[in-house]
Amino acid sequence: MSEQPGEEGTVRYVRCPSCGTPNPEAPNGLCTRCGKPLHEPKFSPPRPPVPKATGPVVCSNCRKELPPGSKFCGFCGSALPATPPPPPPPTVRPQQGRTTPPPKVATTPVPSRKATPPTPEQNAPTSAIVPPGRVQTTPRVSTPPRTTPPAVPKPAEGGGTQVFLGLHVPKIEAKIIEVKQDGSTGKSLRILKETFIGRGNCDASYPEDVLLAPRHASLRIREGKLFLNDLGTPNGTFVKLRQDTELSAGDIFLLGREIFRFTTQRMDDNPASLDGTLKMSGAPSLQPGPITAKLEHIQLSGELIKEYSLDKPETTIGRTTGDLTFKDDPYMSGAHARVVVQPGRFVLQDLKSRNGVYRRIRDEIELKDTEEFFLGEQLFRVEIQTEG
Repeated sequence: MSEQPGEEGTVRYVRCPSCGTPNPEAPNGLCTRCGKPLHEPKFSPPRPPVPKATGPVVCSNCRKELPPGSKFCGFCGSALPATPPPPPPPTVRPQQGRTTPPPKVATTPVPSRKATPPTPEQNAPTSAIVPPGRVQTTPRVSTPPRTTPPAVPKPAEGGGTQVFLGLHVPKIEAKIIEVKQDGSTGKSLRILKETFIGRGNCDASYPEDVLLAPRHASLRIREGKLFLNDLGTPNGTFVKLRQDTELSAGDIFLLGREIFRFTTQRMDDNPASLDGTLKMSGAPSLQPGPITAKLEHIQLSGELIKEYSLDKPETTIGRTTGDLTFKDDPYMSGAHARVVVQPGRFVLQDLKSRNGVYRRIRDEIELKDTEEFFLGEQLFRVEIQTEG
């Protein structure tokens, strides 16, 4: 009887990993039933090469020699130093007498630095209109070369003269406010342009005030200052005194409700001397004679009421006290003002009266903050604020 070899016989059988059929080992390595490979390939990750030791390792502690590649000493147990890296490859030196020329490097010619005119694309504005759906990109704009600003000359030392750069004219904001007889205030008017005050057709009109002219006075700002100008009216415009003032011939001022006119005359205006001797015509006197002055009490129209000679060093005017008294004027203080004679001039002084002293203006006059003026029967106070 002949025995058929099985899986355990002399013939080696390999079981198919796919279908499980035992197959004799075939040269092609495929299953006779399913045709798939009988052996699965085995893949293993590559291992890093192990550097070859060049010689025995000496322990730094016990100085024993150990096999190459040892990490710990088998005698004392000390850790051994790491294997040094392999030496670099030897450098090949060229033979003597032969020199290798350096490699040629291609050089790009540098263009000359002459200024070229900008292209139209460089002069295009950066804020160009972009169609919808596209991103606007900023074109390159040629940057002009930086220039060093000129040096500013320093002021001369030792008290040298400096350059005059002009005056700074401040800006002001001005307005006028009505002042009533009881001291309360009324409406205000801001001065933005030339402002007119009068009886009608003005910026500030008072049609019921018969003492006002149709266009009585004007105010305007010029060079950072406020100016008041009377427009040649018969009744005039008066400004309140803030300090002692010198009187000139023809000046008119108001105390209470009384109006006075100041006049002067020289003693040598009379052609005859005290003994009746006449001066020769055309022969001027070597020294001018003394000045005599007087006050004329007048009405608003200019008509003379009475005149008073100023022959004293001081002449006081008041309601109850002084050289000239006016008991019927309730707006005049007891001692209201006085005229003082000084060498070559006459000075009007306010004696801290309640209602003050008002002088009629002849030409354009500058007004200060809190200053008061009146025209007709209207009294105003000025307010000025400097902006800078």
